[in-house]
Amino acid sequence: MLTTRCLVVDEALVDVVDGVPHPGGSPMNVAIGLARLGIDTRFLTRIGDDEYGRMLGEHLVREGVALTAASLRGGECTSRATAVIGTDGADVYDFDIEWTLSESTAIVEAAEADVIHVGSIGASLEPGATAVRAMLRTVSSRTLRTYDPNIRPALLRPRAAAVARVETIMAASHVVKLSDEDADWLYPGRAVDDVLAHLLARGARMAVVTRGGIGCTLAIAGGGRPVTRQAIPVSVVDTIGAGDAFMSGLVYGLVSGGLVSALTAEVFAPDADLLRALERVVDTALASAAVAVSRTGAAPPHLDELAHSSVS
Repeated sequence: MLTTRCLVVDEALVDVVDGVPHPGGSPMNVAIGLARLGIDTRFLTRIGDDEYGRMLGEHLVREGVALTAASLRGGECTSRATAVIGTDGADVYDFDIEWTLSESTAIVEAAEADVIHVGSIGASLEPGATAVRAMLRTVSSRTLRTYDPNIRPALLRPRAAAVARVETIMAASHVVKLSDEDADWLYPGRAVDDVLAHLLARGARMAVVTRGGIGCTLAIAGGGRPVTRQAIPVSVVDTIGAGDAFMSGLVYGLVSGGLVSALTAEVFAPDADLLRALERVVDTALASAAVAVSRTGAAPPHLDELAHSSVS
């Protein structure tokens, strides 16, 4: 296992797919993806003491993710999302979710982390989102901060306030990843290159927009024009957890490639070698997503599966 300590923060929930419950939630999927790839991973979330909560807790134990004590909430219900798979393999969700988090707890947990990943609903949904922002304001400047907003429009109203909360987290993050759907909701009508330029202007040092079967487009602050990397051809079973597998592959690539210090340096000055290294990281993330979409449910790859992917 790599010695880098990663803290994933935000919601855990149960995905009910065709009436069958499965452990889910974007941050939880990312945490499991990181653990499967050998990264020491802790998860700060909210899980109730009901049947669904016990299922999630047991799943995290099996996957090697350490659940923080503050994540367990007596007397509360575990959040859930009901997913319906369309004929094109895409998933649509209906959510029943709550997100609360103590600011002091978040700050204490973050203090020991080398990498913090924030993602999805919990970074935008109050009251927990306030604690996430406080955590990011106090964390060490040498801690790599990554963010995937994983936009769920039905939960983000009013829209203007939600966009402002998302952009506050972006401004506190070194790495920001959007799907093309996220980009369209946040910045309707804007081209991918313009969206990436905006993310860099907000403060990100590395910004990525994933584009389904096309692949993804990457931009680096001070690194010239955006670069598109091609997706790996694969037979898609479903897309549940695809973006999360991309995100865990991305973080793994940065950590295993020894790139955390480069992205968190006080002065960020990318050279040709760093740009090539970051392109390889994105290829690793695409390989991770390719494995995930080739099978049912949120199923990120283990390290041996990633090593045998077609980009390795």
